[in-house]
Amino acid sequence: MNPVTLRCLSVLLLLAVGGPAAAGASLYERLGGQSAMESISATLIDRVVADPVMGRSFKGTKLPRIKQKLAEQLCELTGGPCKYSGDPMPQVHAGHHITEADFYGMVESLHTLLRERGTGLTETNELLRLLAPMKRDVVEGPAKRRAP
Repeated sequence: MNPVTLRCLSVLLLLAVGGPAAAGASLYERLGGQSAMESISATLIDRVVADPVMGRSFKGTKLPRIKQKLAEQLCELTGGPCKYSGDPMPQVHAGHHITEADFYGMVESLHTLLRERGTGLTETNELLRLLAPMKRDVVEGPAKRRAP
């Protein structure tokens, strides 16, 4: 089994066995609040854009806006005070030819980023579980990566 497939399966397994949330504190609070949402968003987008394959989906886009809207989305999804004000996910990602491999590459980048930040396994799994349903609105290509 190749390393990318193994990592993706590991992430999916972790999603399936995620632990309970800390009593009383929202995921937003446990992740570090608004500054964490902005930092996670900016760092994740910078890493994905720097990837020679995944970064192609971001050519010609407004990166500051993408970072802002992702931070809003993370804030709302995790129970923070924000409301996502961007366009619907299918509309945002249409025409960018994002493959399943691109999607899982971004998941892996997020997982690595959260681990580097010292985010707990429970919080990491909870966030990934909230983001997983977006796959159907993001992926439009075949499961394999596009040729360079």
